Amino acid sequence: MNVEEALYFFRKNRHLKQKDILTYADTSVYSKIETGKKVLRFSELTDILERFSIPLEEFSEYLEDSMEQKKFRKLFKQCANNPTDGSSKKKLLTYYNQLFFSKDMHLRDMANFIGIKTLFSNFWKEVAPLNQEELNEIYALLMEKEYFFQYDYAVLSNTIFLFNDKQIKNLAQKALPVKDIEIRNVETTEFIKNMINNLITTLLRKKEYEESLSYLKLATKRGGNLTFDYKLVIQYLDNLTNYLLTGKETYKEKIFDYIDLLKKLGEQHFAQSIEREVMSILSESKDIPIFIQADL
Repeated sequence: MNVEEALYFFRKNRHLKQKDILTYADTSVYSKIETGKKVLRFSELTDILERFSIPLEEFSEYLEDSMEQKKFRKLFKQCANNPTDGSSKKKLLTYYNQLFFSKDMHLRDMANFIGIKTLFSNFWKEVAPLNQEELNEIYALLMEKEYFFQYDYAVLSNTIFLFNDKQIKNLAQKALPVKDIEIRNVETTEFIKNMINNLITTLLRKKEYEESLSYLKLATKRGGNLTFDYKLVIQYLDNLTNYLLTGKETYKEKIFDYIDLLKKLGEQHFAQSIEREVMSILSESKDIPIFIQADL
């Protein structure tokens, strides 16, 4: 849906008439907004959504760009769960082949492009890994940012482990502590969690334990209203870091308690990803299972 279609959709489902919406203005004002004959001001949109009792975030989920991204996320997840499924693979490759990497491309498309390359270059010959020129462009783009939004974190979460030590440090210091984390939406928080996970596990593979702890501290520095699952991920990474630093079994037990909790909650795929990650780090395996967010 475009904005006008979404307004019509919500108004009809609320059984409201046009004259019931912007009660402080002539009925024709809202009529022109809904038919696209008047530019919609943000103040008007917030007033309309207040009348609908619909949060802005929920309203945005019905807009065309959001719906297309939902379709992409679903397809990406299908392929991630079963990379050998020919039908899903064909559809995702069709989308992928329409993308041409550029620093000027829409950040959503860049995040999708990077997610496909980072994950599926491990499974499909049709997808090449990110090359150095692309990584240089991504690094420069992220370093220009003063504030990271959802797709900035999506890009960062799927690339931070590919940069050199100096670049990782520069990006980590820019991304942490997360600004305004208490008001970030669910999708953004997921990418933030993935970014922190990939940052910390990358440092752990380099045996930079003290630095890992310092970034974990930064990850909670401004967290007055951190979500429960965010706290759990930070606690898991803290236990993993402390186990590698001290060798104390109590930390190891807490790590596997977290994995068991995920399984009991029905998060089988997530639990398996974490378990593979832990075993890889503990065994110092060179086969690195990077944690990729399936819901881009």
